[in-house]
Amino acid sequence: MHKAAHPWQVLIVVLLLILLFPQLLSESTLPAELCIDHADRVVEVPPTVSKVYATTEMGTFLVYALNPDAIVGWNRGLSPELEFAVHPQYHSLPTVGTWDDTYQTINTELLAKLAPDLVVHYAPSSPFHRQLVEQIQQELGLPAVLLDNSLAALPESLRLLGRLMGKEVRGQALAAYVENHLARLADFQALYQSFQPIPVHIVSERAPGHFDELLHLAGMVELPVWNGEPPLPDLVLIMPHAIADPYRTIERDGHKRIYQIPSFPLNWLEPGSIFSLLGLEWLHSIAYPTTYNGDLAQTYRTFMEVFFQIDVTPELLAYTLRRSGISF
Repeated sequence: MHKAAHPWQVLIVVLLLILLFPQLLSESTLPAELCIDHADRVVEVPPTVSKVYATTEMGTFLVYALNPDAIVGWNRGLSPELEFAVHPQYHSLPTVGTWDDTYQTINTELLAKLAPDLVVHYAPSSPFHRQLVEQIQQELGLPAVLLDNSLAALPESLRLLGRLMGKEVRGQALAAYVENHLARLADFQALYQSFQPIPVHIVSERAPGHFDELLHLAGMVELPVWNGEPPLPDLVLIMPHAIADPYRTIERDGHKRIYQIPSFPLNWLEPGSIFSLLGLEWLHSIAYPTTYNGDLAQTYRTFMEVFFQIDVTPELLAYTLRRSGISF
């Protein structure tokens, strides 16, 4: 009798597909001409999609992970951190701007010259963004699809976008990697489902509630207003450069479990980012240091290799995780 495959065995097969068979990953059946996106819109998509404009930076990196040759440009100039995650031949792509609920910096004239086949709006699957993607499609005169940017929907977003771009096998492989990772973290979190959520305070320019999706998945709750009086949070999470000298001031208030949120090459806790997969792993590692059985460093290395074909050196690993798992 054959035994059921262990999740880690499935993961190994996925990694072999991604890392050892690049030619296989480039082959796929053509997508259907009609697509139902994550806002339940029916969109007519060209049978061949070779160039894509993503309206947000997070969406651009999703496209890049599937096929870097497909992106027509960047939403903003690449910082040194982002240049690390991008192979040199793509550094000189033009800046085409962003179009989301906060910014509309898109250069429509440049985009028209670049002539993408498809526009990807990677955003919450909400009535507002459904209306926004309709507006984007009408004003640009290009087919535009909305992909749900929640972490739970990431596997399905990878599968759908992979199919539309003719990278179905690559999309399936990345989706399987994410599903295995999320399943492992969910199994670990289930051990603590009867516990009260861990109260945390986040020092950030973001409004309270911004990080709720990841905090909920990690069994945490944000204390949105804190004046230094009890009840005190169990953890204090600090966005890099959020304040000039965060540690000394907070230490004076009696806190010892203070952590800097990893942000290389992008913030690991930002909602709608594929890097939030790392953020959830990191939250588990600091919340349950005595029982956490993962390897954050190895997870980071594997993630960067699988999604971006980047080798994380020991020096870069130390830089990325400094202050992220040590109390100060």
